Amino acid sequence: MDQDSATVWLALKAPRKVTLDVYEGATGAVPTVPALTGTRVAARLGEHLYVVAVTARTPSGGTLRPGTIHRYALRFGADVTSPATPVPVGAPGLFSPGIVAADEAKARSALLYQSTCGAPALPSFVTPPDHPAKLRLFHASCRKPHAGGHDALSILDEVLTADAGSPERCPQQLVLTGDQIYADDVADGLLHICTAYGRALLGRDETLPTVHPAAQKWQFRPGRRQDMVEKDFRLTTTHGRSHLLRLSEFLAMYLLAWSPALWPAVPPIRFFAELFPKEAAALGDPDPAEFFGLRTKPEYKKAHERLMEYVAECDRLDGFRGTFGMVRRALANTATYMMFDDHEVTDDWYISKRWVHEVCGTVHGRQLLGNAMASYAVCQGWGNTPEQFADGPAGEPGRELLAALAAPDHTAAGPAEVIARRTGVPGGVDSAGRITRAGGSLAWHYAIIWPAHQLVAVDTRTQRVFRGGPTDPPSLFFHDASFTAMLETPADQGLEKVTVLLSPCPVLGDPVIEEFAQPAVRRLQGYAGQPDQDVEAWAHDPRAFEKFIARVLGHAAPGADGVRRRRVISLGGDVHYGFAARMAYRATTPYSSPAGHVRGVLAQLTASSLKNQATGTMLLHHAGFNPVRRPHTRRAGWANTDGKTLFVRTDGPLGIPADLLALHESPAVLELPDGNTVRSPAPEWEYELTYVRHTDPDGTAPRPGGPAPVSFPATGDRRAALAQYVQAAENHLDYMAVTGSGREIVGRNNIGEVQFTWDGQDAKSVTQTLWWHLPGNTGAAPPTRLVVPLDVGQTTGPPPAARPTAGRPSAGPPSASASRTTTRAPQPVTRPAPWRDRWPCRNAATPGPPRPR
Repeated sequence: MDQDSATVWLALKAPRKVTLDVYEGATGAVPTVPALTGTRVAARLGEHLYVVAVTARTPSGGTLRPGTIHRYALRFGADVTSPATPVPVGAPGLFSPGIVAADEAKARSALLYQSTCGAPALPSFVTPPDHPAKLRLFHASCRKPHAGGHDALSILDEVLTADAGSPERCPQQLVLTGDQIYADDVADGLLHICTAYGRALLGRDETLPTVHPAAQKWQFRPGRRQDMVEKDFRLTTTHGRSHLLRLSEFLAMYLLAWSPALWPAVPPIRFFAELFPKEAAALGDPDPAEFFGLRTKPEYKKAHERLMEYVAECDRLDGFRGTFGMVRRALANTATYMMFDDHEVTDDWYISKRWVHEVCGTVHGRQLLGNAMASYAVCQGWGNTPEQFADGPAGEPGRELLAALAAPDHTAAGPAEVIARRTGVPGGVDSAGRITRAGGSLAWHYAIIWPAHQLVAVDTRTQRVFRGGPTDPPSLFFHDASFTAMLETPADQGLEKVTVLLSPCPVLGDPVIEEFAQPAVRRLQGYAGQPDQDVEAWAHDPRAFEKFIARVLGHAAPGADGVRRRRVISLGGDVHYGFAARMAYRATTPYSSPAGHVRGVLAQLTASSLKNQATGTMLLHHAGFNPVRRPHTRRAGWANTDGKTLFVRTDGPLGIPADLLALHESPAVLELPDGNTVRSPAPEWEYELTYVRHTDPDGTAPRPGGPAPVSFPATGDRRAALAQYVQAAENHLDYMAVTGSGREIVGRNNIGEVQFTWDGQDAKSVTQTLWWHLPGNTGAAPPTRLVVPLDVGQTTGPPPAARPTAGRPSAGPPSASASRTTTRAPQPVTRPAPWRDRWPCRNAATPGPPRPR
């Protein structure tokens, strides 16, 4: 969705022409003439799979009214020979029997929030408002079906159940920042479903010409692919035993991740004997009900271990499947925007120069990359940038890709070349470290502007630059052309609007992980591009990091005083835990950027994972940020373009001369101890990093599990009241007992809610509320609230009074002679829309629909 159009993505089992009509308002009779309309014929991907992203536009070239609920309806016609002609009124729609459900009542339950006061009688979305204080966004990443914990994407359905009828409270956007599917780490039973259903949907199988046909049946079996993935495809993942490889498998995974429609009635646990016949024979082909009785038989140990692992995966898949109704309904009623990260293709995708050369140098590797990226283009990219698939010259890349995918054999030379070119499969890496590819590929980055904010999504995978050795970490992007296309082409909207940056890898990460753990692992074990040794954070290439920060925060028009000021909200995921951080930046000569004073603030909001919590993330959940690290980190920098020794003299806390330091890097960046300042030379830029903690008092809102009773009954049975009290006490103890407990880092599956306080010139802040499940509760809660101030020194009068205890500088420019920081008086921060003491618990999984984009 943008200011003048809305797009709805659908997957169908038969060829159909689809008309989308959008109506303004939540209630009332459906008008004869819709506010937006559009028609498109679904693209054929296989014998029983057709996909379409149909876009409706305003007939007169107008724009959608901000902050307004819009309903939409779809009509399906069988005549696909006249693509431009709308489907006739009265044709089957979403509520017609056999489209979404067997009958209208079930379809309405699957698509609508019928129990919510004021909720529309059609699927709907809310347009973004005209003021930042009214914005309400959700974001998250990383959703692996067989991982532990509750699926946090279903939390959005709980929120909509409460707020779908209110244009003021209903979330306007959902931003998914990467790893919407896991192609490289697939449960064995789920791969079996993907393989069987993918083959049925496309009506064909896919072979690899260099693998002997007689061997393919065995090598492609679930649980048996690791050797082939490493030796033939040259991938480096250690989780590839059930890696997605075929186009049909990728497409089936997307459909299984977002809808209950394809999931078989037979649970995956019943497939064990079919997938692992040798192990099943060793176990005596037991009935699944007897599986747990075999653990005491030592002769079955190896087979039994595989069985128990399979059973555990199936249990977690069943929990994942139970949320699908909630997920599909939420996606159908929220404008959604996406960007890939590594797992849409494979772990360690473009992790090093060697990886690109080796994988792209094989037929297997190029075919895998084409399959993965074509699936992303169809299932995610099309909705992000529908203009790349539309009629006219701008839509040629997408249309040509769809035509190639519709070929009877997409692996034949002609279609395969088109798929590789349009998806940008690399030919290698040039001498400057840039990935080379044929011209005419789809662009994966995008920018969308609304009255109060803009979303700028950057591609940190295909635009990587490898400036070091064969296995050195990459720059997530570095060359000026990438900065121009992704960051500088979208015009700055000014300080009274919000710039939201979508970077799958967080720009600011946890210093414990990025500065200690990952470098230590690399030093101890060497860098081989393995997933447990990923070194691909922004911070691992200081030159690229400093250039990125300078370009992002310096991309603003000068104010009346000649200072370029900017606020940027960076949304990211990838790391499997949620947190918030703040960078206050100021420069006289920002690195590798136009000279001039810059003041800026970058708020890093990370929400991850939707479903991938593990032991490591839970350790972070309870420990929080490293207690030996300072809560604030200050750094000063110089370009030092010649790379010669730069001598820097610093002063201690009381102005007492401290150290004379020699810096040799370009750029030269110095981390300053608390209270220290730079005497000479004056820093060209400096910034302070602050990692934010939830500091709200515990409050009086009831915790999930029910509020504790005010008093126990004087007579009668007290067991129910006592159970309620004990549950509330246990929840409170779990939340409060350990130092972190989600107050700094949330390691449980989570989804982030983003709102803004936008009062006065500089009294602005962004709040990330992380929703997650407290142990033992089926309903979600918002226990973690992280407030990030956004003051950039925007004043019209005398400087504000100093803040005696803050320890956080304003984002003003450094002094010409020293880097002492100036503190600012605290600005009033008001709580975003209240949580309303409402944490709905939903156990029933109800089906849901297509999603607006």
